[in-house]
Amino acid sequence: MMRKILIVGILTFAMIASAGLVSAATTVDTTWDGGGYFNTKFTAGDDAHSEFTTNGAFILGEFHGKDYDDNPYSYNVDTVDSFVHASVAGGTMCFTNSRDDSKTSAYGNAGQSSYSFIGTDGTGEMSWGSWTNYATMTNGQYGRSPKTTNGKNFEATGNHNIYHELTDADGDGACIEVYGYGASTTSEIKLQGEKSGGTNSYFNFGNLPVCGDNIAWKNNYATFSGSGTGDFNVHAWADNGLTVGCYGDAWNIPGDGTDDSATYDLHVGYSGVWGNLDFGVSGN
Repeated sequence: MMRKILIVGILTFAMIASAGLVSAATTVDTTWDGGGYFNTKFTAGDDAHSEFTTNGAFILGEFHGKDYDDNPYSYNVDTVDSFVHASVAGGTMCFTNSRDDSKTSAYGNAGQSSYSFIGTDGTGEMSWGSWTNYATMTNGQYGRSPKTTNGKNFEATGNHNIYHELTDADGDGACIEVYGYGASTTSEIKLQGEKSGGTNSYFNFGNLPVCGDNIAWKNNYATFSGSGTGDFNVHAWADNGLTVGCYGDAWNIPGDGTDDSATYDLHVGYSGVWGNLDFGVSGN
């Protein structure tokens, strides 16, 4: 899957922040505040790993990772949690998460991953987390704090690019990509959660009910709002089929089992104030 990256300006590094590297640790808590480049990596044995990288005229944030070392049900796979809350001015942020182990006989293969990116000549914020265990990868910031300034997961101003992708063990998945053009342009994405795993290697990209209450969360689970001039894109690909939307309004795109035989593309170019109330999609 090709990832398009918006290159914004030329960054002058005023300060080099120290990088953190943690291997097979129980916990890691890292903060940064300044300008320049920062990178931190978290490896939880052979179960999961995460990495966050940022650079810019101003960078601020915190990264938290925890390997629970709990080995539930003696499956030889630990529960692992990582999340980031960060902001940048005139620069970039990139957060990756990978699930590396699974109880394969009952829950299928590992190999699920997520990728989040913000590049801007204005300001950007990211609040996102990943939780993995013997069965699934579950991502989001539901039930955590803090969120971004406006209570979202990803937001940016100015000329910017926001990109977020989830893939399952077979490489099927979905992404949202937003471009904003002009100093006064803003974009905000709320993605309450996503999940991937299972013997049939499914993914669910912002299409999940909370506590089984579908109606309460309709048009409130995977949302976008933008102002100014921009482009909004959602793309999904799967072998066996896709479901677009949810809560009684869903429609299906069939696949025939061959690689990426079901695809979905949504593109909206807008100028003014525009929003999408439910971009959720799932598939396998």
